[in-house]
Amino acid sequence: MSNFSPLLNVLNKSIRLSGKKIIRDFGEIEKLQSSVRQTEKFVHLAKSKLEKDLHQILKKIKPDLKIIPFEDQRDQDCWIIDLIDSSRNFERGIDNFSINISLQEDQKIKTNIFYNPIKDETFYFQAGIGGYKNDSRVRVSEKKLFKESIFTFFNKIHQTRENEILCDIMKIIKKEKVVTRESGSICSDIGFLASGKIESLIFITSNINLKNQISLILSETGGVLNKLDLFGKIIYIASNNYIGKITKEMIENSYESK
Repeated sequence: MSNFSPLLNVLNKSIRLSGKKIIRDFGEIEKLQSSVRQTEKFVHLAKSKLEKDLHQILKKIKPDLKIIPFEDQRDQDCWIIDLIDSSRNFERGIDNFSINISLQEDQKIKTNIFYNPIKDETFYFQAGIGGYKNDSRVRVSEKKLFKESIFTFFNKIHQTRENEILCDIMKIIKKEKVVTRESGSICSDIGFLASGKIESLIFITSNINLKNQISLILSETGGVLNKLDLFGKIIYIASNNYIGKITKEMIENSYESK
C-alpha cells in the first residue's frame, strides 16, 4: 500500500480491522443454517457492531463529513457506507458479501473501497490512481469474442418489474450460448468485472450512489458503462468497450424485432 494515497492506506487498515471482527459472527451464522434457530439476532448484532466501528473510524479520518447509508443520496461531500452489500448472502452463510465505503466529493464518488473479510480480499479505487485488488493492479477483460464471455446479472430483491426485465435480457444473452451467473452481491460482481474475471455486469438501479461507484471503477480500470431505456427503466451494461457495444446492440435489436 506504500504507493497509494494516505487516505487509501488508512481506509485499508481500518476496514480490514473492522471486517475481521465479523468473521466469528459469520461462523456462527454458518452453523445455524442446518438448525431451527433463526439467524436474525446474530445478523443484527454483527451489523450493529460493524456500523459502530466504521462510524468511529470515519469520524476520525474526516470529522466534518456526514456518514450516510448507501440507500441515501446526497449532493454534499460525505461518506457513503454499505455495511454488508448482500445481507441475504450473509444471513445464509454465503461468503459473497463485502463491506463497502465510498467518499463523495464535489457530488462525485472519488474514492471507493470494499472488503470481503471471509476471502480476505480488498478492492481499492481512487480517481487518478487506478484500481487494485489487494496490492495488484486490476483491469477489465480485453476479450472480444462474445461467445467466450461471461455475463453476470444483479437482481435487487423485491424489485419485481426490474427483475422481470433482467430475466428477459438474460434469455436474450443465453440464446447466444454465453455463460451467465448471479452472485447476489454487487461488490462481488464489480470485483469480478474490474479484475477481468467476467466480461459484463448488467443491472438496473435508480440509486445514483451505485451508478457513480461503478462509473468510478470503470474509469479507473478501462471499462465503459453503456445504458439503454426499456419500458421506462434504465438498464446499465458495465463491460469493456467492445463487448458492451455488442451487448447493447443485441438487446436493442431483440426488442425492436418483437
